[in-house]
This record gives sequence, structure tokens and C-alpha cells, in this order.
Amino acid sequence: MNKGPALQRKSEQAVVRILALLSLLAAMAISDVRADTPLFESHNILKIAIPLDFATLCRPRESDDCDYTPTVLEFVDEHGDQQSLPIEIRIRGGWRSLTKNCSAPLLFIQFDEQTTEGTPFAGQSLLPLTTHCGRGLSLTASRDRQLPSVWERYLLREYLAHRLYNVITPVSLNARLVRITYPNPDKPSRKIENYAFFSEHFESVAARNGFTLLERGSFDPEKLDRDAAVIVALFEFMIGNTDFSILRERNIVLLQDSTGAQFPLPYDFDMSGLVDAEYAGPAPDLPIDDVRDRYYLGYCLSATGMGLLTTHYLEKQSQLVSVVKSVPGLEKKNLRSALRYLDAFFDILESDDLRERQIIEDCQPWPPGTIGQTNEVEG
Repeated sequence: MNKGPALQRKSEQAVVRILALLSLLAAMAISDVRADTPLFESHNILKIAIPLDFATLCRPRESDDCDYTPTVLEFVDEHGDQQSLPIEIRIRGGWRSLTKNCSAPLLFIQFDEQTTEGTPFAGQSLLPLTTHCGRGLSLTASRDRQLPSVWERYLLREYLAHRLYNVITPVSLNARLVRITYPNPDKPSRKIENYAFFSEHFESVAARNGFTLLERGSFDPEKLDRDAAVIVALFEFMIGNTDFSILRERNIVLLQDSTGAQFPLPYDFDMSGLVDAEYAGPAPDLPIDDVRDRYYLGYCLSATGMGLLTTHYLEKQSQLVSVVKSVPGLEKKNLRSALRYLDAFFDILESDDLRERQIIEDCQPWPPGTIGQTNEVEG
């Protein structure tokens, strides 16, 4: 059946647009300076200490009067000398900010830029720190609670998700893994050491990619770059995450280029199948029951357009596998599990039948309706 000249031109224009986007991503990846500070120039584990007592910190979702708490960030510099930076900290996050869920909640770290010159934190003013969460204070009976090593596995796999998305596109949050000690100022003999990771500030991602960060509530379907949106959706499908919505800007912020086009930037991957946290589950109203089950929530593209973007992912397969193998701290069993989960994604991309049934048939119609891709979930 003849599509007609107008429809044919529209299809050809879409292909040209996708090829231009992929060329742009490749060029940005080559010229990417990682970030505007030295913190994200290396993937070596950074050892730090922040004296604090989590039990005394104000939790924003449990109190309206929370403010930043002063403390210090201690680290050993490249010369082996102990250094200390004045910082202020504040609890952040949703589900993980609640006392009943996390004894070591996520933090914002606020720096005095005048004191960071010559340190790994030069140029930083505010950074998110993703912690190991730890055992909640009122989850279940003590014998049923997750072991500390399990929470660290969640943390390392969420860090892995960031590293994987860095391979797909430079329009992504850089992350730096740290080994952090939390000395208790009131109990000097008691020290807790865990993995954590810093992630780049949204404004830094925007600046190094030539974009501007938009305020929440700025989503405009007429301005959304649909191909960039599908790149995000394929990544969320790859890691098995349904806890996002571009339309509702859930775990998504929007960046804008000089032409006014909007590019989605995803964050918060702890509810994904890759992380496979005990507390995680798929978004409500989806026909899946297990967080490890994948469900595609991207917008529809032409078969040609989808083919170009899946090829983009397939070309990155060896790099993605290498990243999985490079993450420190993951036990062999967890490493094999992550690799198998990633392999299953590429099996879908390489099979015409699986790709049709699990991606193309489930794509979201365009233009989007007034309801987001998923209902609200707590994360």
C-alpha cells in the first residue's frame, strides 16, 4: 500500500532526525569533558569520612523545619595528607528518606566553593550523595531484616546503572563511587564504613552538554525530542525500571537545547530490576508482578526509527558488559546475575519476534494523553 508523498516525507524526516541525534551523541561523547570539576574525571574509589549521627538528623518528609547541618568532609589527598572541608548536609529522597525505611538515608552535601580549590571537590557547591540506606528502623522483625551486605549490593547496582547510562549517552549523570566512614561524634569508638556514590548535579549535566535545566512542570509534548525520549525509555527497559514518567517528570528532569527542544534526563534507579531491591516492585497497573520483569514505557516510533535506536544500543553491548565487570565490590554471584540480566535485554533487541512483542507492541501512543506512563509509586 502506498503511504503517499506526505507520509513518506514525514518518515524520511524522522530517520534523518534520528541519525542526526545519534551523530550528535557520538560527537558529544568524544568531546565530553566528563564534568566541570575533577571529581568525576576518575572511577577510582575515593575514601572519605563524614562525622555524623544519622539518628539526630532532621528528615524533611517527617518535619517541616529541616535545615542543613554543619559538619566536615575528611579525605586523604594525593600526597597522603589528611584534609578536611567544611560542609553542610541535609537528608533528601522519597521512600529512602523515611526513618522506617532507611537508617542511613540519602544526603545533599553543600560545599563552600572557596574552600574546595585544589581538592577533588573543586567547583562543587551542592552534590547528591546516595548512601547504602541500611536496615530500616521499623521494617520487620530483626531476624527478617536484610543483612548490611545486601544493602551494599543495592547501592553498587544503582551506581552501575549510572555507569551504564554514561555509555549510552553523555546526557547522563556522572557518578563517583566512594568508601565512606561515618564517625559518630558522640561515640568516637563507633565507626561505620560503607559504599556510597556522589552523582553529578543536574545543572552540571546541562552545562557540559550545552543545554539549560528547565524548572519542574515545563514538559511540552510539542517540544520533546521523541528520539531522545526513546533512548531514555530503552535504557529504563534495559535495567527493568518502570518508576519513571517523562510526561509527569517523575524521576526525570528536562533539559533544553538552543532550539527549544526538550531532552529528558533520568535519575533514581533503585526501583529497577537491575538493582532488585527487596522493597522494590513494578509501577501499579502494569501487567507484570516482579520488578525483574521488563515492561516498555517508551513512545512509539516508526519501525525504521526504532531499528536505528536499537542498533545504537547493540553497538554499545561490549562496552556495557565491560562496565558491569569493572564495578568493584560486587560478589561473583551478583556480577553473574547482572550480566545475565543485561544479556536478556540484548536477546530481545536481536530477536525480531521478541522486539515486536516486548517493545513495539507496548509502546505508548503519540501524542501523549493527560495521564502519565505509570501511576504514582513511592520511591
